Amino acid sequence: MLAIGLVVDDAIVVVENIQRRIDEGEPAIVAAQRGARQVFFAVVATTIVLMSVFAPLMFMPGFTGRLFVELAVAVAAAVGFSALLALSLSPMLASKLLRPAKGEGWVAQKVDAGMHKLRDSYHASLEGMLGKPAVSMTASGMVLVLAGLAVVVFNVLPKELTPEEDRRRAQVMIVGPEGAGYDYTRQAALQLEQILERYRQEGILERYVLSIPRFGGGGGSFNGAGGNTMLREDAEITTQEYAARLNRELSSLTAVRAIVSPEGGLQRGGPGGGGGGSSVQLVATGSEYPEIERWIRPILAAAETNPGLARPRLDYEPTSPRVVVDIDRDKAAALGVSAQAIGRALESMFGNRRVTTYIKAGQEYDVLLQTDRSNRQTEDDLKKLYVRSASGEPVPLASLVTTRVRGDTPDRSRVDRLRSITLTAQLNPGYSMGEAIDFLQAEADKQPGQVSVKWGGGARDYLESSGAVGAAFAMALLLVFLVLAAQFESWIHPSVIMLTVPVAALGGLFGLLVADSSINTYSQIGLIILVGIAAKNGILIVEFANQLRDEGLSIREAVIESASLRLRPIIMTSISAAAGAIPLIVWGGMGGEARKTIGVTIFFGAIFSTMVTLFVVPVFYNMLGRWTKSPQATARRIEAFEESEKTRVANAAE
Repeated sequence: MLAIGLVVDDAIVVVENIQRRIDEGEPAIVAAQRGARQVFFAVVATTIVLMSVFAPLMFMPGFTGRLFVELAVAVAAAVGFSALLALSLSPMLASKLLRPAKGEGWVAQKVDAGMHKLRDSYHASLEGMLGKPAVSMTASGMVLVLAGLAVVVFNVLPKELTPEEDRRRAQVMIVGPEGAGYDYTRQAALQLEQILERYRQEGILERYVLSIPRFGGGGGSFNGAGGNTMLREDAEITTQEYAARLNRELSSLTAVRAIVSPEGGLQRGGPGGGGGGSSVQLVATGSEYPEIERWIRPILAAAETNPGLARPRLDYEPTSPRVVVDIDRDKAAALGVSAQAIGRALESMFGNRRVTTYIKAGQEYDVLLQTDRSNRQTEDDLKKLYVRSASGEPVPLASLVTTRVRGDTPDRSRVDRLRSITLTAQLNPGYSMGEAIDFLQAEADKQPGQVSVKWGGGARDYLESSGAVGAAFAMALLLVFLVLAAQFESWIHPSVIMLTVPVAALGGLFGLLVADSSINTYSQIGLIILVGIAAKNGILIVEFANQLRDEGLSIREAVIESASLRLRPIIMTSISAAAGAIPLIVWGGMGGEARKTIGVTIFFGAIFSTMVTLFVVPVFYNMLGRWTKSPQATARRIEAFEESEKTRVANAAE
């Protein structure tokens, strides 16, 4: 869908130029050949520029980079094929189908009359502007002001990984106190299920599923549960509103901590937490867990007072009760009982041990050795256990060991082989990922100690994508400039054309401001695409002005005539690019927020850059054109030299 507004640009330029020559009296076949040849360089230049813009997206690293490889390849290939067809199929069809524009309908007559008036007014404006020092200074100041405004708007807009997307799914997580077992967690989950069932009967939820213990929780921890809820498509409530409402209701569950988070636009698993735009994770790494805990506790306290963050928590809670069994090794050795035998007995009776397998009906089943649950509930149950000595006599385990209870953490996380503690918090509606990262980083900078900060979850993806897209944007600017420099054989022509980029960027950022959107992965991709769209209009004016200069016109006359003649195709191609973005803006559904972000960026950027480019490019071309020459000037000098040589040889032969 994004490519629709771009692939028709080349055909518009070719067909419009052919139609103009036909209206001026040339035969259709001659107009097709001359018209296509006249805009050949412009079509090739704009195509290579657009493909150069998408080239950096193909090599973006990381998780988000893989997301846009298909976009870059598909749109670049479509643009390339459109140029090929515009320079081959379009002239052939134009030579057979186009006729002088006479006897059109009422609408066509009104449109042509309006375009003629607009072109005459535009021509007169350029006549009055170009060549005046005040206009040149004003244009230079305007470009600087617009570039400064683009920077200001960029800094004002909130920054996040992805926009809030209503995907009609929300995740539910229950965390009980450390040491809580399956029965305790199940009772809390049943209370949660009653609440979810009420939402389903009210027509808000379509279905829900809960898992006890939480799937993927790992570590044999039974104090957690989790699940997913799916909202009905016709529910008159967004996923974010539903999550906020349910979180407020679940705050009354004092037995457990229940958290509901909307599903973000980007989801992935793996170490460090999944992606998504609804949670931020600060990972503190150091040498010792107590030291890291002392360092991160003040940050947790600050996060609890931040209204933009919800349910901040640590993954390190050294309060889980553990029974420590100390073996009297001297007594065990005297009775002929090995430490391995004691450990095996504890594993078999109080844990579980797979001793063998058996096959039934073609299926293989594990045989697990474990004592009855009633015999492994308390610390006193250890006194009922016997182990065998080397002589085969049973020995009471209580005579060989002593027990004590202490608090410990069920998991000891590591990141990059370093001990780590992770602070996780949900983002409340209206609080962006960039604001959360800045807040947590500022709090971390206040803490003393040798503790390093890393980021996980959505924060990690946000930082990776921001750096990758920023590098892709810079690479796109560099590639476009180098491609234009190679094609125009000049450093000045590309500079004149690239002056339109900050104007286009300001238009795209203004669109985000109007749409109440943010700087995110999708809007940054839209800004990269705007680089090619903005440069296209400048190429049409500069390239045709160079041709007119070759025909003997002055720089001022050439750029005025070029801008006036190229006004119609510039407006048509800009409208097509903006119109191609309209379906992205108005089409809702799942993922509609992401499409809208790209759409408003391209729509406002294309319109705004076109309005300003029509005056900025002619002014700067008139200022700097005296130090340039046409790309065809060298070829024409060679052709003139060859013609003079042929004439000299012919005269010598006579």
